[in-house]
Amino acid sequence: MANLVGTALMNLLYRSPFNPKSTDNPDDALVDLVEGPDALPRGRALDLGCGHGRHSIYLARQGWDVTGIDIVGHAVATARAKAAEAGVSPRLIAGDVTELTQLGVTGSHSLIVDAGCFHGLPSRIRQRYVTAVTGAASPGATLLMLGLARHPVIKGVTADELRQRFRGWELVRAVSVAGDEMLRYGDGSPLLRRAFEKGWFDPWRYQLRRA
Repeated sequence: MANLVGTALMNLLYRSPFNPKSTDNPDDALVDLVEGPDALPRGRALDLGCGHGRHSIYLARQGWDVTGIDIVGHAVATARAKAAEAGVSPRLIAGDVTELTQLGVTGSHSLIVDAGCFHGLPSRIRQRYVTAVTGAASPGATLLMLGLARHPVIKGVTADELRQRFRGWELVRAVSVAGDEMLRYGDGSPLLRRAFEKGWFDPWRYQLRRA
């Protein structure tokens, strides 16, 4: 079972002024993976830390079989409402992303999206995340991750940590994310918009491929 204290802390952080709240637009890198010149073939996808469901909904609209997971129940409820309004039916689960099997998430997934989940996990459970994700990923799967290298509350994530932890995966790309794109994460928060404009959090996008 998910740690109750950890769940409570995540719910508090979710409501804090330091938690990015995005618009409904998908990240540019995901759109490129799904619709670009080298688009991935449609298949099964995981959206880890799905929040209000923008990526789950986008992928479902593009014909993917999607499962979105978030530990914050209120966020999942909002995602379900938004999906219904959009006329799509991704599977949306309130639960711990380190316990995928216990949540009934089985089988192989060719695309895994993490737009700000791993970077907020405590160090003590990060390897559980890696184990869970690797177990749910098909050979050759793509993991697209957005993470902050600096933050006043959470641990953050760097390319060096990903190389160390994700054995059996290749770090294909690590790109600093431009401030203009990150502004969509400051939706409704002048404090966060200013932080992203100034580059205080050092956001990066990582693309990994499973061997």
